[in-house]
Amino acid sequence: MRLLVFSALALAAFLVMLPLTAAAQPEPIFIFPENGAVFSEPPPIFRMCFDKPVNIKDLDKGGDFGFKVITPQQHLLGLRIVFRPDGMGVDVYRGIPDEPTEGEWTFQWRVTDAGTLEPKEGTLHFTVQSDGGSPVPEELPKTCDEAATPVATETPNISTDSSEGDGTDTTILALVIVAAAVGIGAAGFVLYRLVRRRKRPAGP
Repeated sequence: MRLLVFSALALAAFLVMLPLTAAAQPEPIFIFPENGAVFSEPPPIFRMCFDKPVNIKDLDKGGDFGFKVITPQQHLLGLRIVFRPDGMGVDVYRGIPDEPTEGEWTFQWRVTDAGTLEPKEGTLHFTVQSDGGSPVPEELPKTCDEAATPVATETPNISTDSSEGDGTDTTILALVIVAAAVGIGAAGFVLYRLVRRRKRPAGP
């Protein structure tokens, strides 16, 4: 019976940690180019801003980051990566391709939270089409404070959605899970006491 109680408490702790882990992942609040954009030429720069600092230091402690720019021919380009000093954003400059640029391009990214080292990654696609494509913007937001509201990208290995709002839903979910966990623990304890009482020998 003690094993049942301990198992219930362990399950409760696990359930409580789930929303906290999801909330620890950095969410992009601005990405250029947007997923699904169509340009007349490939943009020379990819810019990202986050809702919290990403880890660009202490890589020996588990933090990491990675970016890939893939051409329509599925070739990787060389990149120059420049993080903002506060970790709130990054600029990724692509190399010059030695092949036709028209077709679907892919941008993949992965970053980790600066405090918890929780990872977040995503993928977006855009198309280069010389006939009918939009010109690449000459200017982008100069700071992350000027960036847009949260955006959505494909996140194949992460279950959370980058388009979440201010975290209200996550807070409510956490409270519900905590209440359920407390209920499970209390029920297990009560059941344990009842079984112990039944096992006690009757008095004279």
